[in-house]
Amino acid sequence: MPHTDPHAHFEDLDNPATRQFAAAADAETQAYFGVPPFAALRDDIAAVLQDEQQIPFCQEHRARMYHFYQSAAHPKGVYRVCSAASYRAGLPEWEILFAVADFDAVLGDDVYLEGVSHCVLAPQRVLLNLSAGGGDAAYTLEFDLNSGSVVADGFHFPLGKNHIAWRDEHSVWVCPAWDERQLTRSGYPRQVWLWQRGDTAAQAQPVYEMAAEGMMVNAWRYLDAQGAPIDLIEAAHDFFRKQYWQVLADGSTVPLRLPEDADIVGYLGGQLLLRLHSDWQRGQRRYAAGSLLALPLSKGSLGAAFVLFEPGEQQALDGVETSKRFVIIQVLDQVSGSLKLWRYTGGQWQAVVAPAFPGGALEITDQPWGGDVVYIAASGFTTPLTLYALDLQQMELSVLRRQPPQFDAAGIEIQRFQAASADGTAVPYYHVGKPATANTPTLVYVYGGFGMPELPHYLGNIGRHWLAQGFAFVLTNVRGGGEFGPAWHRAAQGVHKHRSVDDLLAVVADIHRRGLSAPAYTAIQGGSNGGLVAASAFCRQPEQLGALVCEVPLTDMLRYPYLSAGASWLAEYGDPEHATEREALQTLSPYHNLHATHRYPPALITTNLGDDRVHPAHALKFYARLRDLGQAAWLAAPPQGGHSGGTTQLQTAADLALVLCFLYQTVAKHRPLALKAT
Repeated sequence: MPHTDPHAHFEDLDNPATRQFAAAADAETQAYFGVPPFAALRDDIAAVLQDEQQIPFCQEHRARMYHFYQSAAHPKGVYRVCSAASYRAGLPEWEILFAVADFDAVLGDDVYLEGVSHCVLAPQRVLLNLSAGGGDAAYTLEFDLNSGSVVADGFHFPLGKNHIAWRDEHSVWVCPAWDERQLTRSGYPRQVWLWQRGDTAAQAQPVYEMAAEGMMVNAWRYLDAQGAPIDLIEAAHDFFRKQYWQVLADGSTVPLRLPEDADIVGYLGGQLLLRLHSDWQRGQRRYAAGSLLALPLSKGSLGAAFVLFEPGEQQALDGVETSKRFVIIQVLDQVSGSLKLWRYTGGQWQAVVAPAFPGGALEITDQPWGGDVVYIAASGFTTPLTLYALDLQQMELSVLRRQPPQFDAAGIEIQRFQAASADGTAVPYYHVGKPATANTPTLVYVYGGFGMPELPHYLGNIGRHWLAQGFAFVLTNVRGGGEFGPAWHRAAQGVHKHRSVDDLLAVVADIHRRGLSAPAYTAIQGGSNGGLVAASAFCRQPEQLGALVCEVPLTDMLRYPYLSAGASWLAEYGDPEHATEREALQTLSPYHNLHATHRYPPALITTNLGDDRVHPAHALKFYARLRDLGQAAWLAAPPQGGHSGGTTQLQTAADLALVLCFLYQTVAKHRPLALKAT
């Protein structure tokens, strides 16, 4: 798409001038905010992250607990293992299986561990996904944990945004992305191959190929503890529309007649578990959006549906897991987590009463294959993580670990309020802090996209270095997120994306109306989609804010589909080549809504030059435009790291310390911000 843009050159990361600009801006930012207490903050945050008293969240395979661990001695991390017995006793006897740093020499690249996939039926064999520089693109190597070596002539694949999944010990599903001819316009795989051990690329069996106009394909095998495994392909047209196919024993594929916006989220007893995002009329019955159904599957044919969950008002389905005999359902009820359980036995579904958990955030962290034990982490804003083991057969809940507090929560209150958005919608938010006044420095966090909920997780280092100083933290549940089901997301999708911004600004105004803070003391923070929402609010009502923290954001909404993975988000934001949608995007786009006649509060904008999901040009352009206008703006743009942040705990700690120092000097202390002309 032709364009005239004074900052268009930032879209070329291979341009030395782009790299030099980012390096100079980053150096200026580090120098300005890297003064005391930066180093002390960074080191304290790193010490907390590396504290051996932090809960080691593990994968369990055959009574052995596997854990990825980073420390000062191993900044890139090691993969280690202990027995389940020693872990449960609280005295794990760790054995290091491999160090990630050793693979730099193997691959001739600067690599970081993106994930370890155990072959469930032969867990000593693993696929290692090793990202280049912390980005999404990764190498895949097969590794033998018993011998501690890369498997000779094993399953090894080049760098790319590939999807590789075990089928069995001797075959894998491969969705390749190491050649441009294999990619969709979003830069993701569009082919599915079945690759047997010993195959060359020419011998691998092609199973499916989608058009380049689609978004991506994925393939995997579901093991069924009560029956035979199945192989499935998901062909995603965009983030929310997809077609599923079952792969039969002869390699042929059968399409499954499912709603295009439904998600397959599990398989047990020969039944697919299906999550609905819109109402589904099937025969004489209508199934409600947000429900979880079980449907028998036989060679592509689907049987009668059984409803496992149907949301009530203010409820949403948050997650699904299966054990040998049970389906475990994570439910949000007014943004607080709980569990619902169903047992599948004798061909029948039976509801089981689940144990109660304290209100807050719940997360299923592991479910060992072939058994009925599930590991669950629970926390709240001021309540440290607790790791539970739930034996579903005995319905016994035991505490495995309690994380020590990272900050003194005495006097800190958690309040839930509602703000009236521009169209009258009630938007909930949490206010966390000691009794506040109009001069209380307050950090307001937003995400609000892709149907992802923001939950009341333990605040950890934010509590330690923000709340403990008497400052306040606000978590918003704006439209676009998934806190209240599919309708809450769709309300701020496409041409209605501005409603996420409306909701954020309504929360800010409500905080001020209640006397909990004032514009000069209020900072907003968001990352990725949240960075877009926060930056758009910053452009629309700068007078209501004291600072902006805008992390790995989208900011140029007229160019986003042409940068990195941007085309994959058309269903969330709209298409700038469509006239009506372009008009909405023009109004939303932060980069296009900065004006010389406005005075903006200080802004810290962050990216990582290794981010291959949201292109760094979004951050670079927004920063450059602000500086062109003589505004107080800073850019943090380290050369390493991907969309999820830094590659080591020390870098993660430095990133948070920088944000805190920026907030201390703006909304907390109001140090004058002098800028040199650029």
